[in-house]
This record gives sequence, C-alpha cells and structure tokens, in this order.
Amino acid sequence: MGPLVVLMAEPGVDLSPLTRQLWAHRIVHRVVFKDGKQCLLLADPANLDQVRQWVEEWQAGTLRDPDNGPVAAGTVTKAMMVIGQAPVAFVMILAWLLLYAVLNIQPEWLFEWTLPAMEYWPEQRSNLEAWFSAGIWEFLRPALLHFSLVHLLFNLFWWWILARPIEHRDGLLSLLVVMLVAGLVGNGVQWWFSGPGFGGASGIVFGAMGWLGWRQLRGMAVYDVPPAMLPLMAGWMLLTILGDQLIPGLTNTAHGAHLGGLVSGILLAMIWPSRQRGTS
Repeated sequence: MGPLVVLMAEPGVDLSPLTRQLWAHRIVHRVVFKDGKQCLLLADPANLDQVRQWVEEWQAGTLRDPDNGPVAAGTVTKAMMVIGQAPVAFVMILAWLLLYAVLNIQPEWLFEWTLPAMEYWPEQRSNLEAWFSAGIWEFLRPALLHFSLVHLLFNLFWWWILARPIEHRDGLLSLLVVMLVAGLVGNGVQWWFSGPGFGGASGIVFGAMGWLGWRQLRGMAVYDVPPAMLPLMAGWMLLTILGDQLIPGLTNTAHGAHLGGLVSGILLAMIWPSRQRGTS
C-alpha cells in the first residue's frame, strides 16, 4: 500500500506547524509538490486518525505547538533531528567557524587564500588561459574565509535559513552544486571587477537565495522559509549597492560576488531537475 494523502494545500500555505507536530511524535511523512499543490503524505495508516485530528485542529487554528506540549521531543533530540535533515549545511557552519578562528590566530596560514590569481590581475583577467591556470581551488577558497565576526555571523544566519531547506527538500547533491557553482561564479565576477583581496561566503549565500527563490516562485518546490526573508535579502543587497554608488566604499561589500552568486543560483534552479520529495 502506497503513502496516504492526508492533505492538499496551495503552494503558499505554511505546513510547518503540522510537520513539526509529526516530527515530534516520530510519525513518518513527507510533503511533495504535485499538480500545483502541496501534498502531505503519511506512511503508516495506523496514524491516519490522529493525523486527521491534527489537520482539523490546524485548520481551526487550535493546534498546539509541540515545543510547548508534554510529548515534545527533548531539546537535544530535536536539535539532532534538525541537523540530520541538513548535515552538509551544518558541517559548513562548523568549517567557517573553524577557519575564522585559524585566520585570527595564525593569519599568515590562510591570508593568501584571499588573494586569488593575483599574478594575473588586471592585465590577464580577460585571458581564458589565465583562469584555467589559476584553477578552481584558487577562486573557491576566498568563500571559506571571513574577516570580521559580524560578517561571519550574518552569513551563517542566512546560510542556515536557506541551505537547510534546500538540502532537506532538494537533496545533498543539489546543495553541493549550488555551493560550488555560486562560489566559483561569485568569486570569479568579484575578481574580474575588483581584483584579489576579498573573502566571505556571501556569493554562496546569494546563490542559495537565487535557487530557492526561483524554484519557489515558479512553483517547482515549497520550502520552509519565512515569506519575508527573501525580499529582505534582496532589499539589503540593493541598499548596499545604492550606498556604494552614492558614497564609494561606504559598505565595503563585494557586490560582484553577490550578483554573480545570485544569478548563478537562479540559472541552476532553472536547469536542475526538480526532485519530487520533501519532508520524510
């Protein structure tokens, strides 16, 4: 017997209260996007009556948050469940934190990472052979470093908001591709316009934003992301660009990395096959 369809909802409807309730009670389920609708699927028919009751409570606005209920999973258990849904996103957070610490303790070990292909800029920035000579790692590694704690925490916050639902909804491979391509393209654009001497994961973060935003806008997938988050990110990017146009150097932002990452994320979302699975 296949999965049971418990609920069908419009793409913009937030099903996270229901899915949190199911996770808290260890009920196997998933949300898929089919025929323009979100479908909540249930694996075990034995749970059907209880889940239908929760659906009715959710529709009536009386469903209790499992975090405040007596049957909610323990804090550590819930944290492990969340991490288990997005291990790559979590490991990258640890990596960025570790490299930030190393950069501040022994800066000479990693400082050259912020100077990709320095010998080729600017005279050979349009020479394709110079790009190949520099190599992928040369242009990717600045995305692993952050110069300030504020910059690091800002990127980690947005990374977790965006990368976790991408990995959980679209799979580990999709997130890795977004990271690699957005990091390379964003850093490449920044290097071409401004030369070496930059760092930060902003290009990757904006690549994740482009991927998630495009696929959600086109109805290709539904992600558990607050609706205001993407407009807020886009508005912040435009505000920093405007600020630096009015007062050069005001924000010291790598706009090339932001725009390159964003565009590459959108293009990837357009061509990458949609994965018909969600919470499971």
